[in-house]
Amino acid sequence: MKFNWGTGITLFIILFLGACTWFFIYAQHQRIVFVEDDYYPKELKYEEKLQKMRNANELKDVFAIKVDQKNLAVKFPSDFKGIALTGTLLIYRPSDDGKDITVPVAIDTAMMQYFPVSRLSKGKYIVKAEWIAAGKSYYKEQEIYIP
Repeated sequence: MKFNWGTGITLFIILFLGACTWFFIYAQHQRIVFVEDDYYPKELKYEEKLQKMRNANELKDVFAIKVDQKNLAVKFPSDFKGIALTGTLLIYRPSDDGKDITVPVAIDTAMMQYFPVSRLSKGKYIVKAEWIAAGKSYYKEQEIYIP
């Protein structure tokens, strides 16, 4: 078979269409991950979240998170000593929503809550704490890195 311009152009078009078809099929099988699935209703309640953040910033003591080899230690402000806290800790993985973990707030007498690091993969997380004490709502978040 003689290779001329017509054969080259035809071969190029066939390879190009094959590559486009392969890419289309490949793209259809990719998992699409949103940061949050229900972002619109949450956005409508953003002013409430800002008020909770203001409430947390007005506390005398600080909300802190420390990561060591075994535990993720969450320290709640001592302002709540002797007050019952209810709420949740969301350990949020921005890159994979399947690795998000939600646990209820359960503090000890030292105002601490511990979570085993062994349940977390290496990488970046954002700990989002939302709690209610004495009828007032609070919200804090902090980035952590699991080595």
